[in-house]
Amino acid sequence: MSVIETPPVETEAQLREKVAAMCMMLNLQGSIGMFGHVSIRVPGTDRILISPGAGSEKGAIRPEQVFVFDINGEILEHPGLEVPLEWRIHTQIHRDRPEILCVAHLHARHSILLGVARQELVPVFLHGAFLHTGVPTWDDPRLVVNDAQAAELSKALGGAVAIQQRAHGSVVVGESAELCFFRCTFLEENARKQVEAAVLGGAIPLTPEMAADCAKGTNNPRLLRLLWGYYRHKAEVALANNQFSIEVEN
Repeated sequence: MSVIETPPVETEAQLREKVAAMCMMLNLQGSIGMFGHVSIRVPGTDRILISPGAGSEKGAIRPEQVFVFDINGEILEHPGLEVPLEWRIHTQIHRDRPEILCVAHLHARHSILLGVARQELVPVFLHGAFLHTGVPTWDDPRLVVNDAQAAELSKALGGAVAIQQRAHGSVVVGESAELCFFRCTFLEENARKQVEAAVLGGAIPLTPEMAADCAKGTNNPRLLRLLWGYYRHKAEVALANNQFSIEVEN
């Protein structure tokens, strides 16, 4: 009888490193911007690891610069950098969705453009197929700086994997950091294809049945590992060369 191996439980130190790495990788993609941030909940605890806010060099975040919040919003460890103004996005979603390990708040160009134009994010290519479950829109462009706003945003997200904040940005979640990063990466690439296809008459969405089938094939541990490793290497090279410029995909 075969034995199914259980993935090892990651330490808080390892998760801090993942917060920093994911922040650098999203910076390389141009998705996180000056004001975006990433969080990971330490499994089995109420400790939320959150990347620093505005003013930090997102392409050079280090594990020791990561904040530690209690799930109710108390800062347990302050590294001395700027507190992300919208930290409530993370604590609220982690409270409401205990299965979620990682939350990312993005300011990615093309997904914002779709929101500004009130265009729905729909799957139009293979790796965007996971969007077939739907991407709701929270129709409020303001910063999330109080409990009521955070609760409204989390309620609008519901059980979805991502939500558009109209004229502001987006929030993407995942049951692992790798899955969240996959969704961040291809949500923005899907949005870019939608925007660019507009000059050709508009992108043709995948049918719900085709998108669901494609999503089964792309949501696998091997692809998540390869994607993480690919961008992790690129971020490390950029860091070593002090080149934090935004990556622009062609």
